[in-house]
Amino acid sequence: MWILEIIQLAIILAVSIWMHEYAHAYVSYRLWDPTPKLQWRLTPNPIKHIDPIGFLMVFVAHFWRGKPVQVNPLYYKNPRKWELMVALAWPATNLVLAIIGIFVILIYVKLMGWTPNDIYLNTTDLMIEFWKNFIWLNIGLAIFNLIPIAPLDGYRLIKIRWYKWAEWMEKNSRFGVIFVIALVYIASPVFVTVINFIFNFLFTIIGQMFY
Repeated sequence: MWILEIIQLAIILAVSIWMHEYAHAYVSYRLWDPTPKLQWRLTPNPIKHIDPIGFLMVFVAHFWRGKPVQVNPLYYKNPRKWELMVALAWPATNLVLAIIGIFVILIYVKLMGWTPNDIYLNTTDLMIEFWKNFIWLNIGLAIFNLIPIAPLDGYRLIKIRWYKWAEWMEKNSRFGVIFVIALVYIASPVFVTVINFIFNFLFTIIGQMFY
C-alpha cells in the first residue's frame, strides 16, 4: 500500500512543481526577460523542469524539488515589483490547481450520486483520495512558498520595502534552507491547521455550485 502512496505523491508533486516552474518561466518571459527561453525552460514539457536528484527525493524523503528557473530582473522595467510578480506565479498556480482539483472531485461525487460528506468519509475510493491529496498538497505548496525566507519565493515579498535585507537573505540562502526546514518541523501543526481551513473553505464555496 505504501508503494501506491509514493506513486500517488510522485504524480501529484510532478504535476504541481512542473506547472510551478513553467509559470515562473512564462511570467518572466512575458515581462521581457529572455533568460527562460534561452535556457529552453519556456516549454510545458515536464522533462525540461524535472531535477533527477529532486525526483529521487520523493522515494527517500517524500518530497520533491524541481529544477529552478533562472530569471534576470535586470530586464524588468520595474525590477522589484516585476520580480514579485514572477515569484507569486507559484502560489497562484498551486491555488488554481487546487481549485481545478475541487471541481474534479465534486463532479465525480455528483456523477456517483454521493453527497459532499462522502469526500470526507469515503477513504477507500482511490479517485477521491487522489484528488483530496492533490488539492491538499497544492494548497500546502502555495502556503509554504509564501514563507518570506530565501530561497523560497516568499522572501521577494519583502524586497519592495526592505531590499537590502532581502538581498542579504538571497546571498545566504543556504542558511535559509536550514531555517525553513526547522520552521516546518516546529510549526507543522500550524501549517496543517491553515491548510485544512483553506481546504474546507474552498470546498464549501465551490460546493454550493453543485448542491
